[in-house]
Amino acid sequence: MHKDWKLSHISMVVKDMDKAIKRYETLGVGPFKPFIGGPEGIPVTGTVHGKEVDYDMDLRMSDNDMGGLRIELIQPLRGRTIYDEFLEKHGEGAHHVCYNVEDLDKEIADMASRGYQVTQTGTTGTVKWAYFDTDKDGSIVVELGQRVR
Repeated sequence: MHKDWKLSHISMVVKDMDKAIKRYETLGVGPFKPFIGGPEGIPVTGTVHGKEVDYDMDLRMSDNDMGGLRIELIQPLRGRTIYDEFLEKHGEGAHHVCYNVEDLDKEIADMASRGYQVTQTGTTGTVKWAYFDTDKDGSIVVELGQRVR
C-alpha cells in the first residue's frame, strides 16, 4: 500500500439492495441513501477489462461507519461488470477496499509497474475510480478513487 493512500471504505457486492440494507441496519449501520447509479443516483460511465461498457449499478454508502469503517453496498443492474463476475464466483460479500488518492493516473501507472492491471474504471464527473486485479494473488480487490476538481 502506498503511503499517501487514505482509507475510504470497504464494499460489499449484493444481489438485492433492499435485503442487504435491512441486514446492515440490524447491525446499526446506515442509512444507505442512493449515491451512484440506479434510478435515483448519479449516472456513471466507464470501462470493464479495457473496453467502454454501458453499465449501471445501485451504489449506496452508509451515512455512518461500522467500527470506524464506512460500508458501501453495490448491486449490479445493467452491463457486464466485475461485480457480476464476483457474484458468480463468490456470491455476495466483501468485494474491495477503497483508498482515496490525489492523482489517479499516477497511481494507475505505479500499480502497472508493480504488475497490477486495471479491471474496471468509472467516473461521475465529480469522482473517478479504478479497480485493480490485486485479487489474482489471493488478496482483495483494491479500488483507488480521486475527486475531480
